Amino acid sequence: MNVIAAKIVSNGLLKGAFDVFDAMLSCTFQFEVAEPSVISEEDLGTQLAQFPVALQGKIQNDLGSVAILFSVNDAARFSALIQEQEFTETEALSDDDRSMLKEIADPALGGGVTNLMERFGRNVEQLEEVQVIDSGADNAAALAALIGAEGGMATFTFTNNADISGSGVALFSQSLEVMVPEDQLTVEDAALATEAELTPDEMKDILSGFGGEAEAAGESPMGGPGAPAPENLDMVLDIGLIATARLGRVEMPIGEILNLGPGSIIEVGHLVDEPVDLLVNGKLIARGDVVVVDEKFGLRITEIVSTRVRIESLR
Repeated sequence: MNVIAAKIVSNGLLKGAFDVFDAMLSCTFQFEVAEPSVISEEDLGTQLAQFPVALQGKIQNDLGSVAILFSVNDAARFSALIQEQEFTETEALSDDDRSMLKEIADPALGGGVTNLMERFGRNVEQLEEVQVIDSGADNAAALAALIGAEGGMATFTFTNNADISGSGVALFSQSLEVMVPEDQLTVEDAALATEAELTPDEMKDILSGFGGEAEAAGESPMGGPGAPAPENLDMVLDIGLIATARLGRVEMPIGEILNLGPGSIIEVGHLVDEPVDLLVNGKLIARGDVVVVDEKFGLRITEIVSTRVRIESLR
């Protein structure tokens, strides 16, 4: 193992992943990475006993694999934050937790890989076979095979501005170490790997599969009014988005549509006292009441929908 190359990979992987967590959770994470070591199945089993939840995936074109391990409580806490639920300590993930973590795994691991590929001057590669496995040490053999021989392992700790702290393990294939350019193999470059920033366009691309352009453009994924935009996304805050107030919707046969004319009445299935949906770029983000402002219709926001509802609207 080239220790400096392994540091660059582990730091870069985690930097990109936590940049995405920052954007998703509207908070800023800091992390510190310990000295990397070569993975052995025995050591991996020991780590999985403490950090049994694995976010793992393969990089397309056989470029290697990556994984990030968390404790059950830390993984469940991330799930609760996304779902805007109160967190309580737990010994096992629920089905809802697993579903939500799968939504997190794609953009988080993708952010880490994007950060590395940009740093290495390579084309950004997509991930495949992204999974969330919480079987602990029982996953050791399969995970070791996924990462491959001579793969790297580095423990890390993290904190954020909401008094959340935890720890985990970053895993990566040895092929990623080989990609580190020779001119970056210095102690300074290893340290700078934690300071590399994803560009706004890269963050928007990564998050588009998770929460749409509205979140990538700085809207709080927690749904709270006035929440601060993630750092380094100021450049995209002026992007124009289409906001639509939807009174209702109805499906009609083509024959009925052709018979429509002046005076025709269409029932849209929306009750008079029900709130109207507000969609941004076709994604439901809020509901409100219709009001009249200067002889024009307006919408008074009464509810910002949860992140979970917005995720469901993408499916």
